[in-house]
Amino acid sequence: MDFIDRLADILRSLMGNRSDERSGLSSGQGQPYGDPDLRAAWEELEDYMRGGPGGSGGSSSSRTGPGSTGDQRRWRPEPPVDESLRKDFANLEVSFGADIETVRRSYKVLMLRYHPDKFAGHPEKQRDALEITKRINESFERIRSRH
Repeated sequence: MDFIDRLADILRSLMGNRSDERSGLSSGQGQPYGDPDLRAAWEELEDYMRGGPGGSGGSSSSRTGPGSTGDQRRWRPEPPVDESLRKDFANLEVSFGADIETVRRSYKVLMLRYHPDKFAGHPEKQRDALEITKRINESFERIRSRH
């Protein structure tokens, strides 16, 4: 029952009804966000709003993640995609910088389309399909190793 009461207090405090000191947003000692999980979530949201994708600015404050032992971590944006991979993204028929799941789906579709076994009766087409699948495999491995 304690969990339900705590959740209700947090929801009340978020909606502006701070009639209870047990809300987790005030520890009663002048510290905001007495609950460490709530504090971590709130700081992560603030990081995102200040400097995350779509946010303005570039600063980020440290936060403690849920279940952590107090180690401080910094939010870091994903590094830009290496320009040398542009041709690999094109080989996989996806836009440059696409996420790994999009790349993986395209890889599977292309491997089904150009698999050499589909052209077993046509040696020339089979040879072309073998070259294409080799190029697709190499491109996928390069992208996957840097993601």
